[in-house]
Amino acid sequence: MTLRTRLTTLTLASALLISTPALANDDSDKFKHAAVSFALGTASGAFFENKWTAFGVAMIPGLVKEISDSQKSNNHFSGKDMAANALGAALGVQFGHWIITSRGLTFRSTF
Repeated sequence: MTLRTRLTTLTLASALLISTPALANDDSDKFKHAAVSFALGTASGAFFENKWTAFGVAMIPGLVKEISDSQKSNNHFSGKDMAANALGAALGVQFGHWIITSRGLTFRSTF
């Protein structure tokens, strides 16, 4: 994959994260969900070789939060929040596999 393709992918991923609040149609915290999941996805993507394992690990805190929210009165489990979590985690895992290696920050040659 060329540097230009990687930069394009990173730009598109950033645009998706930035546009998450606009897609929500309400005054919610979707961007925060996506941003935290992106950070967790990046860390787990750098740690785990298997992308699905990394994605699952990155999703755990968001899932626990939504289950906790569903137990509170006047609150519920939000599918939109989980979608934002999934978007952030997926992009973060991809970013973690792409740029962070055992030798530090660099570009990996394969995905």
